[in-house]
Amino acid sequence: MSKTIIADIRSNAFPPLSITPGTHVVWRNLDPYPHSAETETISDFFFNAGPMLPGETSAPVLFLTPGTTSYRCRYHAGMSGTVIVEESLSDHTDNPEGDRKHTAQSDHGQSHGGLNHLHGFVTGGRSGKRFFMSHTPVLADPRHNFQVILQGSLTDQKHIDAYNAIRNSDYGDRRIQIFQSHTSLPDIGSGKIKLLPAASFAYYPDLRHPDDGVDIPGLEENIPVTLDKVIHFHKFEVDAEYPDGLEYLVYGDLDDIFMDHYINRAPSFHSIAKLASRPRFWDESHTSKTVRIRVPAKKIQHLPSKLIQRLAFVDNSFHIFWLPPSGLYTPAVQDPLFPRKPKTPNNGPFEFTGGPFDFDVVTESGESEKISVGRSIHFDVRLLNHGVFLPDNA
Repeated sequence: MSKTIIADIRSNAFPPLSITPGTHVVWRNLDPYPHSAETETISDFFFNAGPMLPGETSAPVLFLTPGTTSYRCRYHAGMSGTVIVEESLSDHTDNPEGDRKHTAQSDHGQSHGGLNHLHGFVTGGRSGKRFFMSHTPVLADPRHNFQVILQGSLTDQKHIDAYNAIRNSDYGDRRIQIFQSHTSLPDIGSGKIKLLPAASFAYYPDLRHPDDGVDIPGLEENIPVTLDKVIHFHKFEVDAEYPDGLEYLVYGDLDDIFMDHYINRAPSFHSIAKLASRPRFWDESHTSKTVRIRVPAKKIQHLPSKLIQRLAFVDNSFHIFWLPPSGLYTPAVQDPLFPRKPKTPNNGPFEFTGGPFDFDVVTESGESEKISVGRSIHFDVRLLNHGVFLPDNA
C-alpha cells in the first residue's frame, strides 16, 4: 500500500527524507516566498513538483525504486535536498525535534507513530469534566466533509487532573487538540459512537512555531474521551452560495463561549475564536446547541483562481484571506475577525492578546446583536483549500 509523506520547506531548506519504496512525497512551502522541488532534466529519475507559492502544497511524487535522488529549488541557488529510498526503513521521516512533536499535518496522519489516519478535534473549555471539541474538517477527503462540534469529558480522575493542570497554568485557554484514529463521523453525529477509546492530547506552547504540538503530560496516548453531546453536525454543501457576510456557530456554556466559522463550500477556512464576554442573546437554554450568527462587515467574495493568486501578493489586509497574502509569516493573526496590527504587541504568530474586538452581528432569527471576540484559538486554510494527501489505505 502506498503512503504519503508531507515534507515541510522552512527557512530555505528542504527536510531530510528517508522513505520506503511505494511512498508519495508532497512538499509544503512554509516560507513567505515561492519555491520549487525538481531534479535536473538529465537525472535518471526526473520529477518537477513545483512551483509552490507560500502556503501551497505540491503535486505528489511517487518513489518506487531504492536509491538516492537529488533535487533543488530553481529560485534559490544552493538550495537542494535528497530523497533516500530504502527497503528497510520505518514508516516515518526523520524528525530532528523528536517523536513527541506534532505538526499541523498530524491532524490527519503525519505523526503519532506513523502514517495512521487520524481525526483532530480543537478543544476549548476549562475543565476535564466538560470541554468542547470542534472537528478539523478536510474538503479533499469525503470522510472529513463534516463540521462537527461536540461536548466531551474525561472519566479517569488522573486524566481530568492532567487536563486541568494545563488549563490552570500560564497556557490558560489556548488551543488543545485531541487526536483519535479514524472513526465514522456520521456515526458520531447520529449518537451511535459515544466514546473515543484511545485518544491523545497535544498543546502548542511554542509561539514562534504555533503548529508544533507537544503531548500533554499524562494524556499522551490511549486516553478514553466520552462524547457527552453532539452540539452541531452538518455535511458540507460544496455548491452553496456565499452568504452576505461571514457566518459563525456560537457554542459553549455560560463560562466559556466559542464561535466556529460555518463551513460549506471552498474556498473556506476553519476558525475558532473565544468570546471575551457573554453576548446578550446567550443564556442557559443555548448551551446544548449552537446559535448561528452572521457578521455583515466580513465576507467572502468569489474571484477567479488566477486573480486570487495575484491579489494575494499585494493585499496585506486579508481581504483575500484564504490564500497567503504578503506578510503572512510576520507575527500577525490570520483570522479575519482580528486586525493585523493589534492594540498591544502580540507575542507570536496566531496568538492574540490585544482584544476584545466588538462586532455587530445578525442572529438566525434576524435580530441585531453584538459580540465581543477575545482570542483566536485556531485558524486553518490549508485543509479546506490546498487539500491533504492521505495513504490510500487510510
